[in-house]
Amino acid sequence: MSRARLAVVLTFAVTCLASQVGTIAAHANEVNANCDTTSGRDSCRRWYRTPWVSLTWEVIPGGGMIAEGCQNEVFTTEGLRARSCKVIWPTTEVKTPVWIGIDRTPPALAPRTSRPPDYNGWFNQPVGFRFQGQDATSGIRSCSSGTYGGPDGAGVVVRGSCQDVAGNVAVGSFRLNYDGIPPSPLHVDATPGNRRVTLTWSAPGAVSAQVSRWRTGVAPKLVFSGGGSRYTDRRLKNRRRYHYSLLVTDRAGNRAGSNLTAVPTASKLLNPPQGARVRRPPLLKWKRVRRATYYNVQLYRVTGRGSASRVQIARTSKVLSRWPRRTRLRLTTSWRYGGKRRHLSPGRYRWYVWPGYGRRSANRYGRRLGKSDFIVVR
Repeated sequence: MSRARLAVVLTFAVTCLASQVGTIAAHANEVNANCDTTSGRDSCRRWYRTPWVSLTWEVIPGGGMIAEGCQNEVFTTEGLRARSCKVIWPTTEVKTPVWIGIDRTPPALAPRTSRPPDYNGWFNQPVGFRFQGQDATSGIRSCSSGTYGGPDGAGVVVRGSCQDVAGNVAVGSFRLNYDGIPPSPLHVDATPGNRRVTLTWSAPGAVSAQVSRWRTGVAPKLVFSGGGSRYTDRRLKNRRRYHYSLLVTDRAGNRAGSNLTAVPTASKLLNPPQGARVRRPPLLKWKRVRRATYYNVQLYRVTGRGSASRVQIARTSKVLSRWPRRTRLRLTTSWRYGGKRRHLSPGRYRWYVWPGYGRRSANRYGRRLGKSDFIVVR
């Protein structure tokens, strides 16, 4: 073999030997911990939820002197343990610390809302919530949170969970009362009488109501507060216009309101008030007559000019006659009467009411209840 070739071979051999020595050196003097559980083996330093954890030590290379720790152990109780193994070789020493945590108990839950109930133990607006957890062993990793905004109900169940660092999950719930929908629909009616006005209302879900009254230029005054669906305002002055505001409240504090006006009158024709100016077809209302089974309502168009007495006598034309069973009649913008199409066009109108008894075919009528005028404006 030539000298050059021999040199190459020796160089390659030295390189391979150095590489092997480096590899051996890189893996020399190790102290490794092994944790065996029912689910396998790993290098410890974590939390376990298994019934037991077995700790063993591996020393590489063998032959070192055990200086400290390095006992094999089996752990079964919950808690956190720190262990270490120190090994001394002739030229070096290695100390490896590890920790083993066992936690099989889910955390304790404590739900919280972001604010107290809005009204009487009820929430009526979306409310934030979160689940707080307590874990004395591994600690809390995360808990669920959110916002509740429906559906409505009493004792609605809200669910959530918390997870500890070991991975145990606790699921819990709490109850809240939620109602975010105001009372509806709100139907209000004002019936004027002699020096009085009676308000009636229907508001499903409402538990209380407040009524305020005022006149133009006068501050509102609270005249009623409480339960029920009816209130009569007394000791008023006839032919004066009164304004009313009704505000109803439901179990959760949601509110709905309505405004209306009424004019007390001694007349048996209640609405619209005498001489009222209206822009829409009015609701005609009158007092109930005992034993009356129906009523005859007649509407006239006043078309003449001149004094009031002459207008009443000579310049009216009948445009409508109806026989309602109730003490009210809603006019419309158009209708048919006398073979013609009639319209509630702008102008002055006069209406009358007679009570009827028995069958309509008997034509038994009582005394006229009265007459009243209203004006339709554009």
